[in-house]
Amino acid sequence: MEIVQIAGLGIVASVLLLLLRKERPELAIGLTLVAGLMLFFLILPRLSQVVSAFTSLASESGIGPLYFGIILKVLAVSYIADFAAALCRDAGEELMASRVEMAGRVLILVSALPIVREVLDVIRSLLG
Repeated sequence: MEIVQIAGLGIVASVLLLLLRKERPELAIGLTLVAGLMLFFLILPRLSQVVSAFTSLASESGIGPLYFGIILKVLAVSYIADFAAALCRDAGEELMASRVEMAGRVLILVSALPIVREVLDVIRSLLG
């Protein structure tokens, strides 16, 4: 069961972080990054299955590849910004964490503009 590996890694990393933060806080940040990357690589095969399933669903439903790509990009930006903000918070940089989250939100809005434009075009065509 993958969840046992993931939970075990999380618990072991948390205990090590608890011990390291007192003595060597600079190493704790590195351990946080390494543990996060290890967790990411543990779920990477499942993530590729999700992308494959969504690609199949998008082609079956007639959603264009452009819109599917935008949705995946928005999800990726969201997860990456959340992970980076959590690392900033672990380093004690709350202000930097909030700036990373704000930048992620702006990038999400910019990425979603083609979808918003298309929705507005559909509304215009229905009204006109």
